[in-house]
Amino acid sequence: MELLNAKIIPTHQGLETYLDIPNNITITELRTPTKEKPYLDIKFGIEYYRLKQKHYYDSQINYFWMRIYPEFSSISLLETDIQNIFSVKDQSERQATKELIGEWLINTKAFKQTILQLIEDKRKENVSSREEIRQIDREINLLEKVLELRTEDILKASVQKYN
Repeated sequence: MELLNAKIIPTHQGLETYLDIPNNITITELRTPTKEKPYLDIKFGIEYYRLKQKHYYDSQINYFWMRIYPEFSSISLLETDIQNIFSVKDQSERQATKELIGEWLINTKAFKQTILQLIEDKRKENVSSREEIRQIDREINLLEKVLELRTEDILKASVQKYN
């Protein structure tokens, strides 16, 4: 029998229940570093269940951006404009959400499988020019480094609005 890995954050809106299931974590956008913006931006979607006393709610998906600066020197967690994983939460709930990302999410099978699947998809992309090949290789290299993120990298990250 296999046990399901899950985390629950109690909020004033109810219990947010996060499950370590591959389909519950998605990468909706990937922006690779440029000269003007020398950082990697990855937009994650996380499906969760909000439970309230005497009520059951369907799943919801909330998002956040992870911005990783050159050589992984620093990381920021960025709030999206809509369906923001940090929104409508007080300061302690926001801190619990940051801890969820750092202590749980990046260590889940689902997170790792999502990154590995994106790497595999990148390898299968039909590219023809040397520049496209270099770009794909660079993206794969950066994504492989994302798999090496540590809890302390996320816990010391700032949380800011995305711009």
